[in-house]
Amino acid sequence: MKKALISTFGAAFAVASLIATPSASAAEVGTQDVSCDTWYKKTSPNVGYAKCTGMLPWPLEGAQVKLTCIDPHGKQWLVYGPRKGNGKTSSAKCSSDTNVGIYKVGVRKSRI
Repeated sequence: MKKALISTFGAAFAVASLIATPSASAAEVGTQDVSCDTWYKKTSPNVGYAKCTGMLPWPLEGAQVKLTCIDPHGKQWLVYGPRKGNGKTSSAKCSSDTNVGIYKVGVRKSRI
C-alpha cells in the first residue's frame, strides 16, 4: 500500500511538472528576428545605449540598456535604462563621477 501511494504521488508530480512548465518554443515566439545594437559614449559622463528592432509592438515587447559599471577599485554594479519599444533607444549612465566607467553594455529584453 505504501509503495502504491508513493508511485502514485510520483506520477502525479511528473504530470503536474509537464503541465506547469511552458515549452521553450512558446517562450521564444516573436523574438527570433529581434536585432539589437549597443554602444556607449567614451567621454565623461559615460552613457550607454541600446536599440532593438524586430520586436512585437509596444507595450507587448520592449528592451532596455543594461550597463555593467566599474569604479577605480574594481567594484562592479548594474544600471538599467528605461524600457523602450521597437526602434526606440534606451540610454543610461553609470555615474556623473569621471572615475566611473562602463565595463560592458548589454540589453535586457522583456515581454508582457
